[in-house]
Amino acid sequence: MVWKAVFYLIKKDNYLKASSLLIIICSISAIALNIEGTNCIRQVNSLVITENSLLEEQQQQQQENNSENNSVFSNQFQRQQEERRLQQLQEERLAQDALLQQSYELRKYCFLITNMYVYSLFGIIIGFILLVVWYIRYKQIWAWRKNKNNKP
Repeated sequence: MVWKAVFYLIKKDNYLKASSLLIIICSISAIALNIEGTNCIRQVNSLVITENSLLEEQQQQQQENNSENNSVFSNQFQRQQEERRLQQLQEERLAQDALLQQSYELRKYCFLITNMYVYSLFGIIIGFILLVVWYIRYKQIWAWRKNKNNKP
């Protein structure tokens, strides 16, 4: 009788196998994705701070350029300084564009990680539902077998 019960649990019951595997695999992936998602969000938050600081610096430099453009440049030295500032502004704009592109790619990656984390949580929930279905079936089958064996 014990051998039949062990045989039934190991060989015949696919609900128990499927639910156990689903719970184990999804739990491991949820833990890994949670760690990766936390790191990703930290990186996005640090990029947002640098983006805001670059935007503020650019606005300040534009205000300085506007005030300097109002005065007359007669000296060649002042013209060279203005050209250097324009080159610096262009370099900063290129750097800012690269930073925005990096930020966009990082946000896309974080979105993907977050969705995978949520789906792994759904997998855990489905695994527990399968486990409950297995328990209900197991209880009914063994109750039926007990009743059948007790009747003479």
